[in-house]
Amino acid sequence: MMLQYDNGRVSVQRVISSFLVFACVLAASFVQAQGPFGSSFGGLDLIPAEQAFTVSHPKVNVIEISIADGTYLYDERTIVQNEAGAILKTSRSTAEIYDDPLFGPTPIHTNKLRMVVTDAPDLMVLTFQGCADIGFCYPPQQTELSFSR
Repeated sequence: MMLQYDNGRVSVQRVISSFLVFACVLAASFVQAQGPFGSSFGGLDLIPAEQAFTVSHPKVNVIEISIADGTYLYDERTIVQNEAGAILKTSRSTAEIYDDPLFGPTPIHTNKLRMVVTDAPDLMVLTFQGCADIGFCYPPQQTELSFSR
């Protein structure tokens, strides 16, 4: 059976509308696949980035990121900037080398990353990115850290 519309022809608007309905149904089924602790990836539940990577600053010039089991943090995608956007110099805990399927040998951190910021200002912006061991990478995360002296 052939659909007829607008003098026997299927209009572009009708095709686009049908596609949008299909996309909405697909999106709704994805939302239903979300687990109680985060999103579902390949049938496995993921924890949210805020739980996978917990940021603290125990001292004025020290930043620590606790890294949940089953996740890792890219060393080269972890930067600290001042308010103007200039990258600040840090000394860090030692990274391990991970053979990333996409990027080759890559320095990463597991369990915890500790950074000491040289000449830390009162306000810093921390940007970082990590992945879950199952192959899902979180989008880059960013947080402002303010210190009172």
